[in-house]
Amino acid sequence: MLVLIPLAATARSVPASIGRPVTWSDGSCFFMSYSTMYNGCSTRRSFEIPLTSDSSGNKTVVVTALGATSANNVGCMAIGMNREATLYWGGTRKWLPAFGTAQFITLTDAYIPAYGYLYTNCLVDPGGQINTVDHNG
Repeated sequence: MLVLIPLAATARSVPASIGRPVTWSDGSCFFMSYSTMYNGCSTRRSFEIPLTSDSSGNKTVVVTALGATSANNVGCMAIGMNREATLYWGGTRKWLPAFGTAQFITLTDAYIPAYGYLYTNCLVDPGGQINTVDHNG
């Protein structure tokens, strides 16, 4: 007798280096160190990270980021889109809860419809750093 057990969607982690600046010309502002990304420019820049998902439904995304002070803040949002890119769910931006050490930014309002996709967008102040993004796949 063969019994098939469906695999549950598992948590996934990706390094920040999998992403890219939202504005292509901002590429020279982001620097990589051990696959983390930090903003080396003198103004706030936007960075986006695509996330692979195996199923539709509500998604929780946790961004690990670092800002030495409030001048180096990082604020992120998670967004689920339909495949036609005409509808989105989520998009509430949350900021670092503290400064000086790596912190978790937990985003809980993204939803992916069938055949949709998920990504995270972060606004990164000068010196701010994105380390990893974890999510339930």
